[in-house]
Amino acid sequence: MTSRAHIASHRLRAAQQAMAEQRLDALLITGGTNLVYLSGYPSVDTSPVRPFLLLVPRSGQPGLLVHTGRAYEARALSWVEDVRTYEPLSAAPVGDLAAIMREREVFGGRIGMELGFEQHLGLPPAELDRLRAELAPTVITDAAMLLWRLRMIKAAWDLDAMRQACAVTAQAYARTFAQTRAGEPERDVMLRMTQETMRGGGGSPWVAITSGPGNYDVVMGPGTDRILRGGDMVWMDSGCTVASLWSDYSRAGVIGGPSPEQTQAQRLVRGIMDEGVAMVWPGVRTSEIAKRLNDRVNNLPLPVTSHISTIAGRVGHGIGLDLTEPPHLSEADQTVLQPGMVIAIEPAVATDYGIFHIEENVIVTPAGHDVISVAPWQLATLTA
Repeated sequence: MTSRAHIASHRLRAAQQAMAEQRLDALLITGGTNLVYLSGYPSVDTSPVRPFLLLVPRSGQPGLLVHTGRAYEARALSWVEDVRTYEPLSAAPVGDLAAIMREREVFGGRIGMELGFEQHLGLPPAELDRLRAELAPTVITDAAMLLWRLRMIKAAWDLDAMRQACAVTAQAYARTFAQTRAGEPERDVMLRMTQETMRGGGGSPWVAITSGPGNYDVVMGPGTDRILRGGDMVWMDSGCTVASLWSDYSRAGVIGGPSPEQTQAQRLVRGIMDEGVAMVWPGVRTSEIAKRLNDRVNNLPLPVTSHISTIAGRVGHGIGLDLTEPPHLSEADQTVLQPGMVIAIEPAVATDYGIFHIEENVIVTPAGHDVISVAPWQLATLTA
């Protein structure tokens, strides 16, 4: 098992090398999954009431500022040794941050923050303005793409955690479908999937569910009191975390077993999925995969009510510390696949008799790809 110290050292070296290439003197992280990545602290809180401030200098060790209410857990759970506290609420501790910056000799330099592409700040905009003013002449600039480039390439231990998360999800699907039957509400199936995921050791389980005619275009259903009946397809998209890293893939079953039409539609969409997986190789652009799959989905010989993946703007996405993250399998995304990336591929359509969406989680390997979402893709037969 890889030690936390080894993971911390690996990530710190990678971040400092990236800062050197971008001529940044430090990174300033304000919470969320970037905090998880660079400090090991598993909280993804971005509360503006008690903001986090993690300073990662281009050389030397990081410093972490947390509110006194988070001091014990930060020191217990983070691998950052220099953890300091502040007391005021609803205000960034700029003075304390300035002191750490001077100690690391980065005050007045170029500091990268989470300002751009698909990033979240744990500070209100006015607090960011105050931080800029009080840290002058320090230059604060965007480090979004630097952070994503670090996080898109997973290390071996990250990939192991994601394989475990996928295995937990597969077991939860099997146990949930085995107990699902006509006459129970859809909401109970969603709750069962959540419980089985937690029983299997998965953290932060999430489930989207839909079932029955008239509902198959609703792909992010939260679970309702609708009673399951014979012939209903029960479709779920679900995932969980292991070591803060996600699984995310969908599976489905039919009360009483699938009809010939449902079986045929599932096989057709599976064929498109297989084409997408076969294209996953280092050097391939995500836009190329998206173009191929969109063309195939839009020409399916089915009575389609919605081309789910086409209207979503992407036919897949990256996975990691966030459930969805770059790169996107979109015709507009020119990301070149590299070993260590993990993507979800999800071509999908809906019809009056079912939703046909078979998501898979795929690691880009030096020799091609590795599908780690191990649950059977065929439609399960649920008790009538």
